[in-house]
Amino acid sequence: MATRNQPQAAVEADASPTKDFFISMLVKDIELTRSILDLVDNSVDGARRLRGKKSFKGLRVSITATPGGFEIQDNCGGIDRELAEHYALRFGRPTGMITVKHSVGQFGVGMKRALFKLGTHFTVESTTSAGSFRVDVDVSKWRQTDGWTFSLEPTAAKLVAPVGTRITVEPLHPSVAEDFGLETFRSRLKRELEAAHAGSLLNGLSISLNDDTLQAQQPTLLQSKTIKPACRVSEHAKVAEKGKPAEKKVEVRMYVGVGKASDPKSDPREAGWYVYCNGRLVLGHDQTQATGWGTGSIPKYHNQYSQFRGFVFFDCDDASRLPWNTTKTGVDAESAIYRTVQREMVTVARPVINFLNDVDRETKAEPSAAPLTKALKRAKLVTLAKIRPRELFVSPRPKSVVKNVAKISYERPSEQVERAKKHLKVASLREVGERTFDYYYRFEIKGQ
Repeated sequence: MATRNQPQAAVEADASPTKDFFISMLVKDIELTRSILDLVDNSVDGARRLRGKKSFKGLRVSITATPGGFEIQDNCGGIDRELAEHYALRFGRPTGMITVKHSVGQFGVGMKRALFKLGTHFTVESTTSAGSFRVDVDVSKWRQTDGWTFSLEPTAAKLVAPVGTRITVEPLHPSVAEDFGLETFRSRLKRELEAAHAGSLLNGLSISLNDDTLQAQQPTLLQSKTIKPACRVSEHAKVAEKGKPAEKKVEVRMYVGVGKASDPKSDPREAGWYVYCNGRLVLGHDQTQATGWGTGSIPKYHNQYSQFRGFVFFDCDDASRLPWNTTKTGVDAESAIYRTVQREMVTVARPVINFLNDVDRETKAEPSAAPLTKALKRAKLVTLAKIRPRELFVSPRPKSVVKNVAKISYERPSEQVERAKKHLKVASLREVGERTFDYYYRFEIKGQ
């Protein structure tokens, strides 16, 4: 018999999660539209496994979302049975799993999270050239079991022709069925699908929602002899440690300039930065500190910047190196690569901000004599592929149209002036004076 002073034997405390807790936490922080986007991510990865960098022409993804049920079906190669048995249906991506190069399905939770988000019963049917299988799960019954496995049933006949995957969910959660019955929700889902998977659509992949074929728009910027967007390309990789394999390089392509004022996309809500990871949009028309607005030399977003457009593409064969969050709804602010690129985004955005400030000032001073506005109207929209490498945005200098002007002259230490000149990205002392005065007037006088 153990006395009070004698140590007791160690015991194991159960720290395993309950299924109810796990499922509720898994689906809590992701919107319904984003869950469906995750399922399309799996189809896109199938297309990349099947075609690599070649055209996706002939491949399709069909989505049906009605109050009566949900279905997504593709012909993008299917899920290999061994992959499904050991990896695809697991919660999280195991170490050592062979992944698709340039994948957009990174974290190993998207499909399961979507299925739990949608309803209480789901089936996954898939066919490859090697065979077929089917998974049928009643979620309420599965919750009551102790194990964390799903039963894969081999099938003799191909369930999806020629090779591909079909996922159905029925019945739906009541809130999901209600959303699927709303035209506003379906329109929003269509827009998000078109934006998130624009790269795959432009590469030939056909995606339809309730028999409505999706269309993608190429990102564009204004370009002319006097207005030229910035285009920077860089690579990022750590030096390999001794005895360890080198990390895959992350290529970053950055395009910054202005959109067309008369274009619907110049709506103030569409201005800002667009961030892509392996072609998948993760942050669109961002106007927050996440992309540098309101930090350093960049002001907080204002509607006078409605023509600002910035596009950043992070690409890597190893998707784990990309700076996206687990729901693919934003960037990982702790990513060393993103922090480096974010500083560059601020630098490249500054000349565009200066130009749009000049346009605004010119228009207010004398609208009938606005050469910068005329230069914008003469410029043509071009796709990003037609923009040549250029470190900074190029624009025409404004002409003085302000009447009853006063001249200001003052002296300051040359070292400070040179630092200000470098920070403002200007070449003359006059520009330093104009920029600093405009800044003071805008925020200290007009801002009061």
